[in-house]
Amino acid sequence: MGAGAKCDPTRVQISDISNTYEDPLARSVRRGLRHDGIIDGIPVVYSTEVPGDVKLLPLPENEVNKGSVHELGPFDNFRVRILPVLGPLPSIFGLHIATYIICELAGKPILNPLANRNRKKLYEKLLRDLTAREAKVSGNNGVPERLPIDENDIAFIFEDLHRGRSIVPPHLIPQRPLLSRWDVAKPLSVENCVVLAQEDIKRLDAAGGRGEDVSEWSNATPGDVVTAIVDKRIEEARAWLRVVG
Repeated sequence: MGAGAKCDPTRVQISDISNTYEDPLARSVRRGLRHDGIIDGIPVVYSTEVPGDVKLLPLPENEVNKGSVHELGPFDNFRVRILPVLGPLPSIFGLHIATYIICELAGKPILNPLANRNRKKLYEKLLRDLTAREAKVSGNNGVPERLPIDENDIAFIFEDLHRGRSIVPPHLIPQRPLLSRWDVAKPLSVENCVVLAQEDIKRLDAAGGRGEDVSEWSNATPGDVVTAIVDKRIEEARAWLRVVG
């Protein structure tokens, strides 16, 4: 996608076209794809950086004097002048693309590229929602208590453990992701916390707050399938806890 008017290399990432933002070119591409009935499924490299306050570069006077200025455009009906581009940034985009393709060719694809946004506000909201939920399920008369996990744990649970996606296959990115204990009978912890969409939170509550007792999740996903995934994530969480002490 577009590298013009951007300069921060730490904001470059791989993502599905449907998860891009702060990229005018990606927005235009999404609009065109929707006309063809395509919403997602196309990996792209883009930058989450807000474009800088820069203007199109002026067209050299000698080029204007030649006439037929429209012929200078890269293709028909496209602007002739260009946005300023910081030299190294397109190369960084290219390295991301090359790495992605090499992994694909090697049979080691990068699964579910993380939609990595500026998530601090998201973590704060996830923590607030989880605190409110815990106040309800803990039998504390709705009065919130300090949770045994903090914002850093929330970030790990959401980003690293659950890849920013629902625990329920096909592991979509919920419009409003929520965190919840997997088993209400066990204390809240990094291991006992999952990402769910609002619809699946209702299914969990209907089963008394015990994920293992949910017979069917959204998308007609059998309960034992989700339980097996959670068990695997619990092992990942324990391995991480052993590393960090």
